[in-house]
This record gives sequence, C-alpha cells and structure tokens, in this order.
Amino acid sequence: MSEFPRRDTRWWGWGTPEGQAPLGPDARAILEGEIGELKDWDRPATIEDLTLPATQALPSSLAATVGDEWVLTGAEDRARHAHGQGYVDLARIRINRLEGAPDAVVLPADADSLHAVLSICAEEGIAVVPFGGGTSVVGGVAPLRGAHTRLISLDLSRFRGVSVDRQSLTATLGAGLRGPEAEALLLEQGLTIGHFPQSFEYATIGGFAATRSAGQASSGYGRFDSLVSSIRMVSPVGTLSTLETPHTAAGPSLREVIVGSE
Repeated sequence: MSEFPRRDTRWWGWGTPEGQAPLGPDARAILEGEIGELKDWDRPATIEDLTLPATQALPSSLAATVGDEWVLTGAEDRARHAHGQGYVDLARIRINRLEGAPDAVVLPADADSLHAVLSICAEEGIAVVPFGGGTSVVGGVAPLRGAHTRLISLDLSRFRGVSVDRQSLTATLGAGLRGPEAEALLLEQGLTIGHFPQSFEYATIGGFAATRSAGQASSGYGRFDSLVSSIRMVSPVGTLSTLETPHTAAGPSLREVIVGSE
C-alpha cells in the first residue's frame, strides 16, 4: 500500500502521536479559576474500541474506476474521515459517537477519475463529502447524509501535481498537497507559497481554497484567496475552470463561487 491514505496523525485529535502537549499545572490552575474543575475525558483506547455503523453496499463501478485498493472500508480509515478538528468533533470521539462515519473512503488519482466517481454517485444517489487534511473546525468534512442512505468520503490526497511558470511566478498545485509539502516543492525552485495559517502543517491546498483560508500566522502575505489566480473545480455536472487572469472588468467572478465554498 502506498503512503495514502494518510495515517501519520492521531485518529482521535490534533497532531502526531509523539507530539504530546500536556496542559501545564499553571495553565490548568488559571483555567480552573475561570471555569471550575477540569475533568480528564477518557477516549476509546484503540480504533477497534470505536462503535461505527455497518457499511452500506456501494456499486462495484467505484472500485472499477479508481482501483480496488483505493476504496477503503476499514475502521481506521472510516473513523479518520468521520470528523474534523473542532471541539464538537473531538468530543464525539471521546464519547464514541461516530454514527455518521462514511461507508467508504474513495481516493481518485486524477480529474478524470474524480469526475467519474462523482457521476456514479450522482446516478446512484450517494452523498459525497470532499476531504483534504481534515483540519476543519466548522463541520465542513462532517459526513452528513441528508436524504441519502449511502455516503463516501472523497479523499483528494493523491492530487499532488506541481508546476511553476517562471515568467509569471505562478504555481499550479494539486489540491491534495499539505502546506509543508507544497512549500518544500516550491522552495526547491527558490519560491514560497506565502501562506501560513495555524493549520498549515496538516491542511491541504484544496482546503486552503475551499475555506478561504486565513489566520494569525498568514498575515504576512494575506488570505489564501488573494493568492489564487485561477482554479479548477470538478463537479457531478462538469468541470469549471476560471480564467488564468485573476483580475478582469467583466463579471461576475466565477472564482468567488469556488474559493470559500466550504
């Protein structure tokens, strides 16, 4: 199996397993002085201790499109794609409430297979939730089924292309690249992404665009939307590509339909 899907972070919270950051006694005393006694929450000890809903059968055409190894139904992959990193998300894990976990995690490799997956899901009535780094704190990756009985998490981490136009000093970046990965690839050519929000370490380029990313650590170059010159979005009804020229007197700006769409 390749390095995807990513399993290098904690399945139950932010960061890596070795990156412990315990609350110090002084900070704990200050918090308890403001809100009262703090109680340590137990969490399920292992993935196997989580209670996940039974998977619903999905059409074989999904596996035929992306490959059997890229349609994942294991407990760990489903659990990792069942929540973001907001307080409510983390609380659900600690009380073992992941009843909305996706039936499968699907990882297309390119725009053509992505469009095919979306077309299959549209025809079959399967809900689709895009997933990048999973750092969302506003419910954007929550597996909400709505009227649908089946749901997949559409993991874009295999979208990793990078190309640079030296004349215009613009870069075309794959939606699945994490911030540090994109930065490292650009640094090889003496460039920088110029965007460093708090979630930079784990969030993806696609996530930056979908959330109109900003934050205290991104004040040097501004919000991510100010860096986007053009963008391509694949949907069940077709592909929308905006003009490569970011500023135009003609309107409306279709770029704004995509950027911040979360």
